[in-house]
Amino acid sequence: MQLDAHKSAVAKAYGLAASGYNKPALKFFSQGAEALVDFAGLARGQKILDIATGTGHAALYAGRKVGADHGSVVGIDIAEEMVHLATSYASTLARPNVQFALMDGERTTFADNEFDAVLCSYGIFFLPDMANGITEWQRVTKPGGWVCFSAFGDTAFQPQSDLFEDRIRKFGAVIPEKKRPFGWQRLVDPQSLCALLDNAGMTDVEVREVKIGYLLRDQEAWWDICWNSGFRGPLAQLTPADLRQFQEEHLREVEALRGRDGIFFDGTTYVAKGHVDK
Repeated sequence: MQLDAHKSAVAKAYGLAASGYNKPALKFFSQGAEALVDFAGLARGQKILDIATGTGHAALYAGRKVGADHGSVVGIDIAEEMVHLATSYASTLARPNVQFALMDGERTTFADNEFDAVLCSYGIFFLPDMANGITEWQRVTKPGGWVCFSAFGDTAFQPQSDLFEDRIRKFGAVIPEKKRPFGWQRLVDPQSLCALLDNAGMTDVEVREVKIGYLLRDQEAWWDICWNSGFRGPLAQLTPADLRQFQEEHLREVEALRGRDGIFFDGTTYVAKGHVDK
């Protein structure tokens, strides 16, 4: 597997974050993955591909839906650490019908028409050209199957994310110049999700909003999200001294958001699916 500079950076960031990916503060990953699987409407006996599987939330949940007797799931990711952890979790949970592999979701090695459905939970926006990803996912999906993916809404991670962005720029982290530059901020409205599927010629396109949100106990729980998600990429650019200073200053800002019961985390999500007609 050969990755370009952009994908290599994404793989590195998520490789660093892998060990803390399942911490309680990051439960939006599992909640969103399960919402996508439920929306996909999987049936027993189906063969499913999960793109950008991470530690396997969607794949492992899908494995329950399709059943271990005749159903199967393959989860792929470009971060080797994620694949190792997902494989370990599958073993611990005794899910023999779920397997994981290191593979680029934009250039898979699977045959045409191999899967009944393709899933991608919070991963499509990392592809430089998202339409290319949809084309590949169509290729490996059987006629009559479904391509299903999810993305965060415009309010997700806010206002904490904007505070993070504004402050880390002052420490010299290299991130895109535009406001709201992070990968998930490329695809934040239902019309854009619909357009990706419509432009690919899919039918019965549907997009649904999923309200995900909960209280973080304190600012340290927000730091768990920063340290164990895509925010890890810019943080990894800081020197140890700058990292300590950034953490102190940023968490002081986040602490100011605390209400009586904690700090609200917004994980608003859109799930989308399109029917593959060939």
